[in-house]
Amino acid sequence: MKKKLLPLAIAAAMAPGFAAAADVNGYADIIYTITDDQAAGVTTKSPTEGKFSAAGELDFSASPADGVTVRMDVDISAALNDDDTNGAARESSSVNLEQAFFAWGATEGVTVIGGIFNNPIGMEGQADAPDMWGTNTGVIHNILDHQTALHDNNVAGLAVAGDVGPATVTAALLNELAQSDEEASFALVVNASPVEGLDLEVGLVTAADQADSAMGSNAAEGVTNFNVSYMIPGVDGLSVALDYLVAGAVVDSAYEFMINYSMGDFGAGVRLEAVSWEATGAEDSERTTIHGSYQVASNLVAILEIADGDDKNPAFGIEADGLTTLELIATF
Repeated sequence: MKKKLLPLAIAAAMAPGFAAAADVNGYADIIYTITDDQAAGVTTKSPTEGKFSAAGELDFSASPADGVTVRMDVDISAALNDDDTNGAARESSSVNLEQAFFAWGATEGVTVIGGIFNNPIGMEGQADAPDMWGTNTGVIHNILDHQTALHDNNVAGLAVAGDVGPATVTAALLNELAQSDEEASFALVVNASPVEGLDLEVGLVTAADQADSAMGSNAAEGVTNFNVSYMIPGVDGLSVALDYLVAGAVVDSAYEFMINYSMGDFGAGVRLEAVSWEATGAEDSERTTIHGSYQVASNLVAILEIADGDDKNPAFGIEADGLTTLELIATF
């Protein structure tokens, strides 16, 4: 339901006597856009409707026996976009560095992380296709992604993570998120699993005021996030999750509520989400998404997803009116 590569790297670096290993893996993500309804007043057909797009990722990692995990992720895409002249679909290919970091087990229970890594704030992280809730990212991921200067929802800096009682606490010094000349941003994240099947996270990150940001009035300033996921006891395959965010500007609050159920090779989910904007008189943006999935093979899954909502602020990724996609994800 959520991608948390950073804690996995922390755990690997903390493990005593962790065996030397090197690994290359990744995935191919093929999406067929069945319908793509544009915002009210737009009469031309979406350039992506009835078309295929593809993306992929190569992940390289190594974990020597002395406790240093090194990871590098490379994103590759061949998407279709409007060419801004006649509404035709033109291929837009790109190669981007998603992550490049080390995680060093400095002492027992303490890990130092440095480089470019997935945003530790929020439930969805960078949102790689195999680790996402569905085909499309949620509004909280999109709000955070809109604030970060790097490719997708990634940050650059230095972090320290350690066990404090039953929780893992991560403190990070990051490049200033609001893209200003101010001092660095500071992030603090607390993760805990007090009982089996229950995962809790509280995180906050500072950012420069709008007056000091290159983003101007689009800067959300600092954000605070709380998310929780729970595997319902006694009902195999049923889980619920809540992701909630408040910001210093632009966004008053945003939430996502998700229910998922899996039975054998089949799965289904519903996500309800909304954003309350700070501007006086601005209507809330809302979206409802449902999806079904089928595990075709051990390394191939098919997902049919239908999203319907409002497009009050496309900069934050709220889908326009409706979007139906068929996705195939193959991993290696």
